[in-house]
Amino acid sequence: MKKIKILSTKILNEDLKKMFDDKKFDLFEHDFIKISSINFELPEHDGSWIFTSQNTVNAVFSISKNINIIFNKIYCVGENTKSILSKNGQKVEKTLKNSSKLANFISKKAKNEKFLFCRSNIKNNDFTAFFKKEKIDLKEIVVYNNQPNSVTLDDKFEAIMFYSPSGINSFLKNNKLDSSYCICIGDTTASYAKNYSSNVVSCKTPSIKHVIKKTIKLFENE
Repeated sequence: MKKIKILSTKILNEDLKKMFDDKKFDLFEHDFIKISSINFELPEHDGSWIFTSQNTVNAVFSISKNINIIFNKIYCVGENTKSILSKNGQKVEKTLKNSSKLANFISKKAKNEKFLFCRSNIKNNDFTAFFKKEKIDLKEIVVYNNQPNSVTLDDKFEAIMFYSPSGINSFLKNNKLDSSYCICIGDTTASYAKNYSSNVVSCKTPSIKHVIKKTIKLFENE
């Protein structure tokens, strides 16, 4: 029986790999994005905070002097991001599925608050432009670097699992999508993938586990 080749654009942990135990799948993995730490210092800020990824939370709390900080009010993207914040003793005011939904919520419910947005070196121009257009006070701080880590792959894949627009860019640097399904972690990544493919599938719940579940379900009758 010919195996279904699946590519994950990030290395999965052992529990997640076990989800592909079905012998019909052949899983390939590579970290197409390299996360690197940088030196930064959080500014004095008595307003609200925005975290749109797990990486930003991990970067902030990897610095020992930040471990005991309690942030005033936090808005974040994704349940996994919320979970890491909670594990670090933080109470989250509101969690939304993606940055677009978060921005819209803030414009309707928290427009008069002052925000500090913790992010990577890759800027989400649509997100920050929305705050500017709505005249919402937003400052930004870069807390880690997000760098492409592309490789050339000779195999063709039935499905490729993507977790960010930057991961898509890194993959495309040396590879083509051809007819592969692009299984995307959320609407932002899916929207970006549609610039390069018509075979795009988005997850309603933005988590790696749901990306895998969606991928497996896609081939359940094969």
